[in-house]
Amino acid sequence: MPIAFVLINAEIGRIDDVLSELLKIDEVVEAYSVAGPYAILAKIEAEKFEKLTEIIPAKVHSIDGIKGTLTLLAFGVGRELRLEACEKARELARSGAIKELYGLCRSCKQLKLCSYGARVITYGF
Repeated sequence: MPIAFVLINAEIGRIDDVLSELLKIDEVVEAYSVAGPYAILAKIEAEKFEKLTEIIPAKVHSIDGIKGTLTLLAFGVGRELRLEACEKARELARSGAIKELYGLCRSCKQLKLCSYGARVITYGF
């Protein structure tokens, strides 16, 4: 899943308002107030890179209180692919709770790094 990190300059006194509005956007998975030349860091995920080019100007730039942004596109995650199930998935598999296991894997934010979860979704177990 493509990821963009957006560094945001906010108007003085508007940081909390901007953070609150950012977190209302479905594709914003994390947002932080930070120290440094920017006031806010937001992590945005989309199905395709092209979708990021729509989300950022249409949804992020339209928030009142934003003075400017710098968008960084991520090309790699820097972590290795997980081959084994996480503890919660292992418990569900042991107990035979296949529907719950599928739901867990389907909703997992680490799915793109988990070959076990990909197998569960593709083959059912």
